[in-house]
Amino acid sequence: MNLVSFNTLFVSRMPEELASQQSPPAERYDLVAQCLHWIMALILVYLIFTSSFEEVPDSVMEERIRLHAGLGLTIAALGVVRWLWRFVRPRPHDIEFDQPWQKTLARAIHQIFYALFLITPAIGFFLATLVSYPVRPFGLGPIFQWPEDSPMVAGMVNSVHGFAADVILALLVLHVAAAVYHQFVKRDALLLRMMPRI
Repeated sequence: MNLVSFNTLFVSRMPEELASQQSPPAERYDLVAQCLHWIMALILVYLIFTSSFEEVPDSVMEERIRLHAGLGLTIAALGVVRWLWRFVRPRPHDIEFDQPWQKTLARAIHQIFYALFLITPAIGFFLATLVSYPVRPFGLGPIFQWPEDSPMVAGMVNSVHGFAADVILALLVLHVAAAVYHQFVKRDALLLRMMPRI
C-alpha cells in the first residue's frame, strides 16, 4: 500500500473530534509578561481607587502620599520593563477580530497604556515638586522641591494628573470588557494567553 492510499484510507477518515484534539494549544504570553501584566493591573486598580485624598485624616495623609508616589514610580519602572520585554520575547500572534477597526482600536489602547504608564507618574513627580511638604516615595529620600510654593500651578498640574488617571480607568474598563467578550462570547480563549499553565 503506497502512502497516498494509506492517507486516503486512514487520515481522511479520522473523526473530526480526534482531529480537533490534535490541534496545537493556544499561544500564551511567557511567565515574565504575565507577572508584569497582573502586578501592574493590581497596582493600577489600587492607585485609582485610593487616589482621592480629600477625606484622608491628617494622621495617615503622609503615609498614603508616600505609598501613592512610590507605587506610581513603580508603575513607570514596570512599564519600561514590560515594553522592553516585548523585544526579548515577542507577543503571541494576534487573535481574530470581527472588524478591522477592532484590531486598530486594540493596538491603539495598548500604545496609549504604555504612554500613560510613563506620562501619569511623570506628572505626579512634577506635582510632588510643587507642594509645600516633602514627598518621600516609600519613605525614601524626598523628591526635589522648588524654593517657593506654587499652589496655583500645583492645582493645574493636579488636574492634569487626575485627568490622566481617569483616562487610564476608562481604558481599563474597555480592556476588561473586550477580554470578557472574547473569552465568553467569542470563546477564543483570550484570557488563557495571560494565565500560567497549570
